[in-house]
Amino acid sequence: MKRSSLFLCSALVVMIAASSCEKSTETEIIYAPVKDTTLVITAKGWNAFSFQTLDLLDSGSTTYHTTTEGVKIHGQSYRNGARLQTKTALPFSGKSLYFKWKGNGGGQFAAFVVQVKYNPLTNDGTPSIQGEDLTFFTTKNSFNGSTLMQEDVWYYTRITPVANTDDYMVVTAANNYSNNGGVVVETSVHPIYTKSAYLAFRMGDNYATNAYGILGEVKIAD
Repeated sequence: MKRSSLFLCSALVVMIAASSCEKSTETEIIYAPVKDTTLVITAKGWNAFSFQTLDLLDSGSTTYHTTTEGVKIHGQSYRNGARLQTKTALPFSGKSLYFKWKGNGGGQFAAFVVQVKYNPLTNDGTPSIQGEDLTFFTTKNSFNGSTLMQEDVWYYTRITPVANTDDYMVVTAANNYSNNGGVVVETSVHPIYTKSAYLAFRMGDNYATNAYGILGEVKIAD
């Protein structure tokens, strides 16, 4: 809740005054509730960046493109993957985030991460830079506490706010979301202080150039 001296005439502002369109010494800002949203999963609706160079990638058969399963991202070179993210920052205060995704390391090591990103033009690293990494899955072998994943198996990540805190519970399950009968494979808790961000899925540190990831679903809902 924010209080200030302001001249406003908006459906989102309740004036502590006789008229909603006159100057007042106090205003009370009321934020509109976030609506449930299922994002369109096509290449045209998303941006992709080279994981290491931060170059904005053109959609295509070797970068990222629409398939019958979702949007597919490809490794760009040895240990250089890609980050797929929304074109704008999206609000999610009071809501849960849902990601359906899978990956293939081409028989080699690769890392797959669901994340929220505040500045899309900053690189990714450990600890997170201008964002928050919410999962850490790898193929072939585990590394630095990562969860070993199966290739070409759908994973369902659900990110849920913890009441009265800035924390979010992140639960990834196989076969379905954890609240819909999925088998839980990774659980963690992360602080997310800014409740509006670019929603992203990335593949990085891929040793095989034919590694890929597929994003099949993203939702903002209860």
